Amino acid sequence: MMGKGNWTKWIGVALLVSALAVTASAAYFDEIIIQEAATSGAAVLQLQAGEIDAYAFSLGDADLLAIVQDDPNLKYYMAFGGFNDLTFNPAGPILPDGRLNPFGDARFREAMHWLVDREYIVNEIAKGLATAKYSYLNSAFADAVRYRDIMDAIEDYYAHDQDKAYAMMTDILEGYGAYLEGGMWYFDGAPLEIIVLIRVEDERLQIGRYVAGLLEEFGFTVTRTERVARELSPLWISSNPADGLWNVYTGGWIAVAISRDQGTGFNQFHTDRILPWPLFQALEEDMLVGLVDGRGEPIDDLWVVLDDLYNRRYATLEERRDLFETALWGCMAFNAVNMWLIDNASFAPMRADVDFATDLAGGLVGSSMWANIAYRMDAAGNPIDGGTLRVATSTLFIEPWNPIAGSNWVYDMFPIRATGDDGSGMDTNTGLIAPLYFERSEITIKEGLPVGVTDGEEWCTLTFADEIVVPGDAWADWDAVSQTFITVAEKYPDGVTANRKSVVYYPESLYDVPLHDGSTISIADFVLGMILSFDRAKPESAIYDESAVPGYNSFMSAFRGVKIVSENPLVIETYSDLYTLDAENGTSTWFPYYSQGPGFWHVITAMILAEQEKIMSFSEDKAQALEIIWANLITGPSLPVLETYVIASQNTGFIPYEPTMGQYLTEAEATARWSNLLNFYNDKGHFWVASGPYYLDGVFPTEKVIVLKKFADYPFPADKWQYLIDERP
Repeated sequence: MMGKGNWTKWIGVALLVSALAVTASAAYFDEIIIQEAATSGAAVLQLQAGEIDAYAFSLGDADLLAIVQDDPNLKYYMAFGGFNDLTFNPAGPILPDGRLNPFGDARFREAMHWLVDREYIVNEIAKGLATAKYSYLNSAFADAVRYRDIMDAIEDYYAHDQDKAYAMMTDILEGYGAYLEGGMWYFDGAPLEIIVLIRVEDERLQIGRYVAGLLEEFGFTVTRTERVARELSPLWISSNPADGLWNVYTGGWIAVAISRDQGTGFNQFHTDRILPWPLFQALEEDMLVGLVDGRGEPIDDLWVVLDDLYNRRYATLEERRDLFETALWGCMAFNAVNMWLIDNASFAPMRADVDFATDLAGGLVGSSMWANIAYRMDAAGNPIDGGTLRVATSTLFIEPWNPIAGSNWVYDMFPIRATGDDGSGMDTNTGLIAPLYFERSEITIKEGLPVGVTDGEEWCTLTFADEIVVPGDAWADWDAVSQTFITVAEKYPDGVTANRKSVVYYPESLYDVPLHDGSTISIADFVLGMILSFDRAKPESAIYDESAVPGYNSFMSAFRGVKIVSENPLVIETYSDLYTLDAENGTSTWFPYYSQGPGFWHVITAMILAEQEKIMSFSEDKAQALEIIWANLITGPSLPVLETYVIASQNTGFIPYEPTMGQYLTEAEATARWSNLLNFYNDKGHFWVASGPYYLDGVFPTEKVIVLKKFADYPFPADKWQYLIDERP
């Protein structure tokens, strides 16, 4: 158990409320207690009893919605970014131990489209709080409207047809030597077992049982493993798919913000380029060879198309449409590893006297801004300064917290988002960013590309140019041996151009921004982030990670250079062929917030030092391969290891990547940072240092409780984002 004191004292603290409605500095609540709820039904009962203030989970249960609607002490907000799938194990089809995994054959996975009746799930399980989902496109987002005709054709082609599914599945199984005897399938003399992992917290329990029943009716011997997320995670997401510990998992996902361009999402779910987990790293491009889509078109180049969409390699909306059509049909045929089932119309229940910036896509649990504007209201509806907020969620501590390649679970990210800010905030009603730590941006786009400013004219200027030449002294790559940047002039002797130029202007006060350990933000925090965009994917690096290579290759296919124009005030230029349809969302801040949370140079460096010695790894994939620790900043065996490196670094004033970082960081500054980090660890019992409105005060893995406290030095007023609530539809 990590953290100071006894966790039960936090549960028993009485609410502290002010008699006057005031505008608080930093944040409204003094503390936030996050705990697990056994089930959604139990959470609603706790809400009715006043034991918790909100349930941070996307509920799709129509019966529970009726209960909430009938209780005057409760309220709810709808969200439309949740979606469910069947996740398949694509290994095989013949596994190393000789067993047959039918889902290792793309044709078998495709046949599942016809076997599963999505409309049954919508009407009988979700009871109308859902829409049938055939592709990654969310029915509530813009691209589903743009390409409705394509989706109509796909939905017609893949409409429920059990006879067709049975015929295809039978043909495939017999081709591998499986045979039907007494209504049951056998392979190599043994019953053909299918292991279905079924989540129990929500409608996925019924979905899993329904699908398992379909597979049993076909003749498989089905083993149903019904567990919560934390218990199933080691099987489907962490195990080597080739070990065959499972075949099907009832997945659930949340788009945590309104996606204004869903073309970037295909790469995440259908290739190994984005997610570092073993399941997705098992996907290989040669799996596409010989496959055709529902139009009879070969899909050999699907991965190229998906990367083109990710990096916006199209000059017109017509070209974009062509790429979408190929991607949509191709992913239906490949169907690995996610077969989409439903888009949820979910709700987040809470007490009537609290409010949050819930996201129209991600709801409460997925909102990146939920803690930035969260408060309890007095009788007049005004925010109250102070007190305790109690929030329950489905599960906590699923996977390690580390900002580089730690947990991506929405339940872990929920408290993480309360502790850290990115350089910008997210408009939870529109999906557009807004400045937080920076003042303004200038976006230049190559003439003719389909880009516009949607809602950021006052801080984001957009201009077009016939040609955008990248300056020769910009950094274009990284030399992991010399630990220095490679300039554009060195990488591209003949010069290079870009589709987009982003210039971000930070205020002079940036370096006064406080961190939770008493440090302040430094330019070194930005530079280390730039270095790590390259270093982990370089074989010469001491922290080389093979799982980082696909994402790096995709990044480098569009990246052209970055230049620090001014150090104080900080001004950063970024050049890339990657652009966004909304210019403001193309602002490249380089703020020290990584894919899985906030990360400042001294905290990241402690993990780097341990990874160099092959004691721990940022990523699960590498940790498994080397049988070492998956880095965790908040609990577990990582902490004493990291403490050792922090103490040693404090004694020497250690500077990482010294040939480059030494230009932006003095030994005295480094020593001060290391001292602050060690003192913070001795006080809090963890290394999760961030800059957001709340800091991590208590970590109780056994009791499944997290305690957050108001960060009094947070530089923004508590009502800065009030408009997100006021303008909510």
